[in-house]
Amino acid sequence: MKDRQEYLKYLLAQKKLTSEEEEWLLNYLNDQDISDIQKIAADDFETDITYMGKSLDRKQSEEILEKIHNRLYIPARTFSQTIWLHRLKLAIAALIIIIAGADYLGVKKGVLFVPANKEIVTTGKRKTVRLPDGSLITLEPNSKLSFPGQFNGDTRDVQLTGEAYFEVKPNHEKPFIVHTPYVIATVLGTSFNVEAYLNGIAKVVVTTGRVKVQTVNASNELQAVIINANQSVAYNITINEIEKRNVPEEAVFYRQRRSGKFSYAGVPVTKVIQEMERYYHTSVTLEGNMGGCVFYGYFQVNDDVDRALSLVALSLNASVKKKSNEKGYLITGGTCR
Repeated sequence: MKDRQEYLKYLLAQKKLTSEEEEWLLNYLNDQDISDIQKIAADDFETDITYMGKSLDRKQSEEILEKIHNRLYIPARTFSQTIWLHRLKLAIAALIIIIAGADYLGVKKGVLFVPANKEIVTTGKRKTVRLPDGSLITLEPNSKLSFPGQFNGDTRDVQLTGEAYFEVKPNHEKPFIVHTPYVIATVLGTSFNVEAYLNGIAKVVVTTGRVKVQTVNASNELQAVIINANQSVAYNITINEIEKRNVPEEAVFYRQRRSGKFSYAGVPVTKVIQEMERYYHTSVTLEGNMGGCVFYGYFQVNDDVDRALSLVALSLNASVKKKSNEKGYLITGGTCR
């Protein structure tokens, strides 16, 4: 028994196992009696063995599980790592918690179930998602967000394709990292918008706090760009160019979109139309001499494009028409009041 425990400790300390060691460990995990791992966990993580035998509530179980995962975590995240071993170690940690009485993991007919990664995909409507750490993500249409059931290890990693607005729960000991096809954004606690559609362009706009942005192919920290509130970074993969800019108006746009209402007090109509074109992904043409007019009013994010444009047209005593090609709108016949 003691020799088996020592051998298990030896295997868990290795970064790579031989084929014989892999076979032995897998055979051991298939055995119903895994008291040796329980004893190792009790010793390594300073937990009383009698305490581990009791039924733990969810909060206690999560705390122990996070501690074990942190201990077993392999920091390098590249495909050249021994991926199966990393997963196996996490499975062992989860198995220990099952023995300890966690009610949100389970074993059925010898099969181990652990919290799976979650994936949110939006089509025609935006969706707000609360992550396990309390962070809020507003996912724009035609976007995909992937994240784990629990954030274990030293970082909080999510994957995004498309566009989303992030309101990250502060945690200075566990940075929040957004992985996209082109750039990686790292924060501790802030609000920012990320655009990363599969078109070769990525953009990050910070509304509060600061964010570190680097390209996926960056080889060191010196290639990272730090941006503060009201600043942006845009990266074009085709020309391999990254650009930092001051964008206070864009930051306001994202804040208003997240709040659910676009509000204007004496804003030039041309700017209002530009934001509507951006938000509704359509074209709007002002016909006549309305370019110098200003707009007082607001529209809700859930208003359809016809209603939102009619509000602007009403203030100008104008009318809204669909273009003949059905791919845009005309605002015509108006004057500044």
